[in-house]
Amino acid sequence: MRSAGEFRAWATKQWRAHWPGWLAGTNSPRWWPLHPPTETTMSGDPDAVANWVGGWQRQARADGVTVQWVEKQWRAHGAQHLPARATATPAAMARLAGDGDTWSRASLAAERVRAAWPDADLAEAVRVSARTLGRMEEPDVVRLLAVLGWLATHPESGLWERELPVPDVHTKWVERHRSAVEALASATTGSEGTGLRRTPVRFRVRTLDPELDTGVADFAVDIVELSKLAWAPAHVLICENATTIGTLSPLPGVVAVHGMGFAAPSLAEVGWIQSAHQWYWGDVDTYGFQILGHVRAILPEVRSLLMDVATLEEFMTLAVSEPRPFRGEMGYLTAAERAALARVRVSDRRLEQERIPRQAAHRQIRAAMGL
Repeated sequence: MRSAGEFRAWATKQWRAHWPGWLAGTNSPRWWPLHPPTETTMSGDPDAVANWVGGWQRQARADGVTVQWVEKQWRAHGAQHLPARATATPAAMARLAGDGDTWSRASLAAERVRAAWPDADLAEAVRVSARTLGRMEEPDVVRLLAVLGWLATHPESGLWERELPVPDVHTKWVERHRSAVEALASATTGSEGTGLRRTPVRFRVRTLDPELDTGVADFAVDIVELSKLAWAPAHVLICENATTIGTLSPLPGVVAVHGMGFAAPSLAEVGWIQSAHQWYWGDVDTYGFQILGHVRAILPEVRSLLMDVATLEEFMTLAVSEPRPFRGEMGYLTAAERAALARVRVSDRRLEQERIPRQAAHRQIRAAMGL
């Protein structure tokens, strides 16, 4: 017999994994079997069964929760009306997960966009934009609609993002909401992207080998210029955070590159990075492992550094709470990395790479690279 408390725990997991699809309307919450008692169970502990049924009667009165009941005819106990399975609306799932406000904000924003473009196929755009929409208060929804409206009437403006002439939209608003704006603009206009120009991502690069004659040891460059460099380092160390790049000690044959978060997979376009031994060092948290998986999907030989259980446990006193852990599935991780991810998820703690003492990190990096 599954309890109402277990249903709330199940609903929380379902919400975290599936709510963007629910918002898009591409799928809906499924039924959860309750494993009703047998006649033998009833005979052995009728009070427990009665309490269980009572718990589901109370749960069924909650707004948005549906419980399906079945009739059982038992020889010793007569007719019994028992709960068999349960489900809930997305809004109810969100409330059970403690994220009711997120769903309210996201559904309101999605409804406003759908009302403005009733003939557009918005499902996929809403799905990929869901988490951004879930953080949008009403003023930002108004700005979003205004921006989408302007882009729909100026699909090939060629303006820089910060030049967008929309009232009450400050210069950085589009940059901060870019993923949602790009997805929704493409869906509403039928054209690829927004038609806006934007400053390309610039990767910080630092040569750690004093013998490597590069002319400049620490600089930032876009992916096109990075590809033009005629380098052949033995090792490339991709770091999640820019601060770490500046604190690394000299290492022979090593070039360090700031991965720029989820922009890191684009480094696979650089020939000399492909040819080198590739290493990735990120935060020991859910997003660090997610980025690592994305990088390995493009650079399958990349190896992780300081992202294992031993490192996490050694410096656990320096770990902090992870505010919004990623609950979804992750691919392209080794067994050791999955073990560290599981350890992180037990307590939702994160070990930021900057927190690891420099000397300890340097020793482990040298040992891993065989330097």
